[in-house]
Amino acid sequence: MSVRPEEHASALMPRKKVTIQRLHQLRASRTPITMLTAYDYPSARRAEGADIDICLVGDSLAQVALGYSSTTQLTLDEMLYHCRAVSRGAKTPLLVADMPFGTYQLGVRDALETAVRLVREGQMEAVKLEGNEEIIPHVQALTGFGIPVMGHIGLLPQRHASLSGYKVQGRSAQHALQILRSAQALQDAGAFSIVLEAIPAQLAAHITGQLQIPTIGIGAGKGCAGQVLVQDDAIGLWAGHKAKFVRRFAEVGKEAAIGVTGYARAVREGTFPRDGDEGYSMEEEEFERFLKAEEEADAVQSS
Repeated sequence: MSVRPEEHASALMPRKKVTIQRLHQLRASRTPITMLTAYDYPSARRAEGADIDICLVGDSLAQVALGYSSTTQLTLDEMLYHCRAVSRGAKTPLLVADMPFGTYQLGVRDALETAVRLVREGQMEAVKLEGNEEIIPHVQALTGFGIPVMGHIGLLPQRHASLSGYKVQGRSAQHALQILRSAQALQDAGAFSIVLEAIPAQLAAHITGQLQIPTIGIGAGKGCAGQVLVQDDAIGLWAGHKAKFVRRFAEVGKEAAIGVTGYARAVREGTFPRDGDEGYSMEEEEFERFLKAEEEADAVQSS
């Protein structure tokens, strides 16, 4: 088989495990924090190989990996399956999992049960919740039990219907103030970091300066302590809508399509596999013995 257990080359100086303390050190030294999504073993290995600081098993996997129309359709069991795969591939990044829609909105008890499963069964090290002041009791409860929490404010994809789509948030003075107050409340509740999504760059930079915890921006300018993108967006694997803040650093999807099309064409034209260098053979004498053995066995069976 061509698919064999991966052989990991032992680095002379392997990177240390990224911890929450390390993230605070990066923030203090003004070293940008890298955060990237991963949904399976291969994408986790890519994040590991690039020395990504935070590996997020994002609920965006609902769309880019499972074909759902929105993140709200993702179930906890599906999230756990992908978390386990990522945990096997990413060993040094801090592992964070989104809490799927409907797994914490009903109350603190549901949030605790979900977070415990993500940590225990999913092998995650922290969880991320979308929301403002309404999730403060959840954050306090989770951190009180030793489960690290990352907040997520600004554009909240799980609430895209109530927001009338995926729109920039915080453009009015009043709304900007509300987002700032949410960030401060989440910090006070114990969040170790906050994602700022689709808010004006000036606001994101101001919030970052007001907080003592790292902010991670997505469509929030370069004034945040770090940045996050969906990996499929960053490497050009996702063929769907491209948000304004997304930059393609590769075109993996196009290259993959070329490869798959080329394979199909070669099989149909009979040019794959090639004799000799793309297959195996046996000694001609041994093959003759095989044919003779087959003939003798058939004769015995028919007698």
